[in-house]
Amino acid sequence: MRKIVWMCWFQGEDRAPEIVRACIRSWRDLNPGWQVRCLDASTALHYAPALAEFDLTSRVVTAASLSDILRISLLHEYGGVWADATLYCRRPLDDWLPFVLGEGFFAFDRPGPDRWLSTWFLAAEPGSPVIAAWARAVHDYWDARTQADHYFWVHRLFQSVCEADPTIGETWQAVPKISADEPHKILFSGLATPAGPSIDLDSDATPCFKLTHRCDADAAGPNSLLRRLIGSRRDQDEAPEPRASNNRARSPAFASLSVSTENLGDHVQILAADALLDRFGFFHGPRFDRDFELATAPGLDGERVVLMHGWFKRDSDEWPPHPALLPIFLGFHIRLFQSPSLLSEKSLAYFRAHQPIGCRDRHTAELLGAHDVETFVSHCLSLSLPRRLPSKAQTEIFVVSRDERLAAALPATLGPFTSILHYSGDTDFERNMQRARQLLQMYRDRARLLVTSLLHCALPALAMGIPVVMIFPINTPEGHASDRERFSSLSDIIPIWRFDQIGEIDWSAAPPDVGAIKLAIVDRLVEKLRALGLEAARSLGPIAEPSPVPV
Repeated sequence: MRKIVWMCWFQGEDRAPEIVRACIRSWRDLNPGWQVRCLDASTALHYAPALAEFDLTSRVVTAASLSDILRISLLHEYGGVWADATLYCRRPLDDWLPFVLGEGFFAFDRPGPDRWLSTWFLAAEPGSPVIAAWARAVHDYWDARTQADHYFWVHRLFQSVCEADPTIGETWQAVPKISADEPHKILFSGLATPAGPSIDLDSDATPCFKLTHRCDADAAGPNSLLRRLIGSRRDQDEAPEPRASNNRARSPAFASLSVSTENLGDHVQILAADALLDRFGFFHGPRFDRDFELATAPGLDGERVVLMHGWFKRDSDEWPPHPALLPIFLGFHIRLFQSPSLLSEKSLAYFRAHQPIGCRDRHTAELLGAHDVETFVSHCLSLSLPRRLPSKAQTEIFVVSRDERLAAALPATLGPFTSILHYSGDTDFERNMQRARQLLQMYRDRARLLVTSLLHCALPALAMGIPVVMIFPINTPEGHASDRERFSSLSDIIPIWRFDQIGEIDWSAAPPDVGAIKLAIVDRLVEKLRALGLEAARSLGPIAEPSPVPV
């Protein structure tokens, strides 16, 4: 179980009402071993990539419905716990949640005769089939409409998923049932109602209480259920001061990398970097060739931030980069035998000026660390791509390599497969970007399994939740040593096989959870943007006016 509690208040925690702040604090106070992340209209986009492409300008979506979409997206991407911002924690999660999570999913049971489960508390293991099927249904629901047809639309979708898929329905039936009645007692009694023996606020038998912000907290007297639960106003922390923005400019300027290679893996990385910046509202801006234009930066029109990522392998005069290019190092990789100038004194001084350097692999981190450069392993930005939604069309096996030798070595028992080469025979950047987009979409929509010897087929597939069998390419002893360096962090995620081990491979291996790596990539990008004085330039909206809560 990923020990993370997701919450959200779209206006920001610093602008939340007293009840919401008390609820958020209750989860932090009682669960010190867990991360409690309260998102807002900007940060929700950072961590829920499905929302980055969700057009709110053509839909009428209330905050309640948007929150429903957000919770399912987050649990599908990372797993963990969702708690509504008006859910008050009464008992540490570690005391009770592991005992009800045997099916990899939990929700409180039957909040009403028309709903099978409550959504104000949801828990899911990473990769939960229940959440995946629910996320698919949410996507299809909103793909076909501009507004919800019912306040409890997401509850109805869950029921329809269980009824349509016997496996999901049987999983839900096997989940231990804890009634939603007890957590609702304070809400149904009235928050301003005087406390009495019918509700034991001192017992931890009820893990949490569902409250509401749609009430007059000032009207709740000192002996009311609300005040007995969250304390008096003087017991509450003061509302945090809104964090002042320290933007360098109203529209921070960015640049991006380009490449002049036929290897589509380079373009996959650039697509991932572009998509990551888009979540923050930053356009990639002008492109500079990673190997031939970073120092001269032709046409550069002032300071621009650039994500420095990928394989830097040319020993040219175009390093270090132009001083007006402000680098954020994430997913950086060095091939020293190809580019020894990257460890010149001038280069090392540049790295130290912009450390810590986020390295794509352990090899690069150790290489720079040996020269007193502060580093961390960020992995490749292609691991930030979103987890795909399940589909009945995901039935094909793709074998992806530089040439046909891998496909020729595979056993007939693997079954029919399609062989694909990631080398286009063309160095035109835009054409190769389009080819890379098409490949990623094909893998996402159709792949049941990917067998590959290419790093940037394996990594984006793992990010999307596709099973991958990785095999070292045929190489010389020196080339194999280089491959082991390039794959040094991938080998921490999945096994990497040699050609002489093909007979030992389990072709039914499940994809590993890479959610922790995705979270770390986004967190590091947030840190580095703030260090440059930049804030996100994008937030969710417009959000429709709230609809009445059903009685």
